[in-house]
Amino acid sequence: MVIKKIIIAKSAGFCWGVKRAFDKVMGVAKTTGSKKALYTYGPLIHNPEAVRLLEKEGVSVIDEIPSKIDGIVFVRTHGISPAERKRLRESGAVICDATCPDVGIIQGIVKKHLKKGYHIVIVGDSKHPEVKALLGFAEGNGIAISSAADLEKIPKDWSKICVVAQSTQKEERFGEISSIIKERFPEAIIFNTICRSTAHRQEEVMRLSKQVDAMIVVGGSNSANTNKLAEISREANTPTFQIESANDLDLDAIKKFPVIGITAGASTPRWSIEEVVSKIASLGNVEIEEFNIGDERTQKTHDAKDNFRDD
Repeated sequence: MVIKKIIIAKSAGFCWGVKRAFDKVMGVAKTTGSKKALYTYGPLIHNPEAVRLLEKEGVSVIDEIPSKIDGIVFVRTHGISPAERKRLRESGAVICDATCPDVGIIQGIVKKHLKKGYHIVIVGDSKHPEVKALLGFAEGNGIAISSAADLEKIPKDWSKICVVAQSTQKEERFGEISSIIKERFPEAIIFNTICRSTAHRQEEVMRLSKQVDAMIVVGGSNSANTNKLAEISREANTPTFQIESANDLDLDAIKKFPVIGITAGASTPRWSIEEVVSKIASLGNVEIEEFNIGDERTQKTHDAKDNFRDD
């Protein structure tokens, strides 16, 4: 058995928010050169290869905020809490915000509804930097839950609840959890803040994984959206190989599958995907085609954006 075809998901690679952030940082790095110290507070995105490229351009990662910073600090795509932003200002750093605009919308929803007296429930991973930042916006009046079992953590006396999703949450999981919340707390207001790019990729991998003999998912092991794509592929009972780069690809393990699908997380550089494709294609005469279920931009919803405005 030999590999005959590779089918690449059209959406694979940088989403628009990640591309915006990456281009912003690279642009400043090339403009300033070595004139200013450049930092990202935490990795800009969850992809080791992209972070290494930024480091080559002189952009260092800091995980803590020192008392004094002489240079430019980029806010990561996942955003930061108001308290962290305050500490950055006090350090003297020049702040360049690369927060994904979709994440900024969620922050705005939390901020607006906190002012209106709501408690905030975030459906997401409490250890993820995006969720940590959102909890910071909730100012102690929020909780993060990741499963239906976690619903018991919501205090019974919370009468006004605003529910949002981590932007990379699985649609199915958010739907399940938010439905139960609505049953228990009928007055709860729920915003599906999963970004449309994430939803599009999840739909795409769900369809593609059912049409191929095996799937390869390329992306950082610490990338939430990459992990969700691999999870969805496995749920389709399709053999799934999750790798960070072409170096991780075991050709002996995949060459028994005639048709292989490839997708990648929103923080995976295009060049990383191309290296994986080239490595597979080196096995012989392999047909390459693109899998497209439509334009993710046309699927954007507006309810979250409408609620970003402060009244």
